[in-house]
Amino acid sequence: MTVNNFTDTKKHYSVKEYFAILKDSDLRVEYLNGEIRFMAGGTHKHSLLCNNAGSALNQALKGKPCVSYNSDLQVFIEKRSSYVMPDASVICGKPEVSENDKNSITNPTVVVEVTSKSSKSYDYGEKFHLYRGIESLKQYVVISQEKPEVIIHTKKEGIDIWQFKTYENLEDTIYLESIDVSVLMSDLYENITFEEIVI
Repeated sequence: MTVNNFTDTKKHYSVKEYFAILKDSDLRVEYLNGEIRFMAGGTHKHSLLCNNAGSALNQALKGKPCVSYNSDLQVFIEKRSSYVMPDASVICGKPEVSENDKNSITNPTVVVEVTSKSSKSYDYGEKFHLYRGIESLKQYVVISQEKPEVIIHTKKEGIDIWQFKTYENLEDTIYLESIDVSVLMSDLYENITFEEIVI
């Protein structure tokens, strides 16, 4: 089975079927509690922002007991029976893996998504709901590719209440308290240009 001849003829897939599709796919594929979702190809801006975020996190985490990963690392959310692919993630301590797939981790501390106009509702809605099912997750970072904007969602200690903070100035320094690192907005948006809005 390949992506080119794959047709969604059924509404519910088993995890085994998902991994068979994933194995034969050259695209990013997520599994949302029985639903198969092919992720759209990234724009050059999306790719650059993901790369910048990974580089900034790698640099900031040097000497710390946490490691950042790119979108190749899949996250299994047991509470939601879902496998997703964040644009970046950070794991502190030893990675814990899914019983069904040793390459899928279950214990990220931070996940990062680069969002666009078309994916915004998913990233802030359904996907955020999925991520909230991860016990170890402490911060959810959403980076906009439409304008300089980074929103940090932080879970309050011990309860499922999330607070958010927005950064919109390229001179801002973003502090991720869950991993005790600071990242410059200017580093995240390095080499990114935005179309000028004419009023």
